[in-house]
Amino acid sequence: MNILGLQCGYNGGVCVVNSGQLIGQAATGENLKRGISKEAIKEALESAQLKLSDIDMAAVVNWHADKTADGTECWDKNEQRFSMTKDNGIEYSLEDYIIFYNDNRMVAQGTYNLNIDNQSVKCMVVDHLFAHAAYAYLTSPFTSCMAVCIDTHDLYGANNAIYWIQDEEKAFRVWRRDQTFSALNVYTGMTDILGMYPALENLDALRNLAAEHKGKKLDMSDWIWPNNVQMGNIFHGDQGIALTVMNGIKNVPEKFGYFPQLSGEGETDDAWMNKDDPKTHSERAQIADSVWSVVEGSIRNYVEKIKVLGGQTAIGGKVTQFENLVSELEDERTHFTKPHNDDELGIGAALFVSDQLMKTKKNEITTNTKKKVNFKEV
Repeated sequence: MNILGLQCGYNGGVCVVNSGQLIGQAATGENLKRGISKEAIKEALESAQLKLSDIDMAAVVNWHADKTADGTECWDKNEQRFSMTKDNGIEYSLEDYIIFYNDNRMVAQGTYNLNIDNQSVKCMVVDHLFAHAAYAYLTSPFTSCMAVCIDTHDLYGANNAIYWIQDEEKAFRVWRRDQTFSALNVYTGMTDILGMYPALENLDALRNLAAEHKGKKLDMSDWIWPNNVQMGNIFHGDQGIALTVMNGIKNVPEKFGYFPQLSGEGETDDAWMNKDDPKTHSERAQIADSVWSVVEGSIRNYVEKIKVLGGQTAIGGKVTQFENLVSELEDERTHFTKPHNDDELGIGAALFVSDQLMKTKKNEITTNTKKKVNFKEV
């Protein structure tokens, strides 16, 4: 059974999975390029030595990808002559996507018709967070585990999720899915105001700037919000202001946004501290060091809290970009995906659909299992 995986957000790409094995892959373009293209689909199919007519099902993630400030989608489906339609011919809308994405009970939806020029293939929409979790689980050595996604904020739904997944009866249930863990948003917001955006490209820049701070480390223990630390979130909205003030910065930005503008990404530096001004370099390094401490502390705490639940854990999402934490926290019962960023999404979705279709009796996907998982099993 051949599954076509499509990741339509940034780091857009295409993959082909056959009976649970990755046999073809292609990127849409350079790093952070959004959407998919016919050229990428053709390349992935050719590497798999298949044609579109050989595909049994497509697994689609982020069909409605990021939008600019004026509401324009960041990749043009019409230009590529792509569309997704329901059986009645009505197009799958952004409203349909948001309803699905905010429904924690659902991990996949469909089937629909994915139209590429004059060809069509059946497809399913797979949840972004679940695609991360499915990739983590299905590439791990475990047959049952907590599958975890720790991600950045996504505008529509939650940005972290924990699923219980097991091979037996292909069971999967949402364990936790919400917006309480926002530690990774701190680097998105702080790299923006420090003049390092788009933030998704500048994790290393923030890390390197933090390493340049040679002064005294901040003692976080007396200012961490107690209610947030329980599941790892030691950074929240007004803590951004607290972080700057505690570092002696008086020019606090009026807007403390988490998102760099999509329009003209990287072309305009409107940071409130000029990254090219040597006079502010030490202050910027001090802030970056504090930010890095907050983010690493949050992630470490979150993962350790999950591990206390017992059993095995597979973790995907942006957290895998923190190589030192992965090295520190990975063991025989804790598996991290490699730092693929979001190009793992299409593969995770395709592996999940392939796994379900191979194992279910009627070749139909169950969008959420009804079987109850006893807490003692976990």
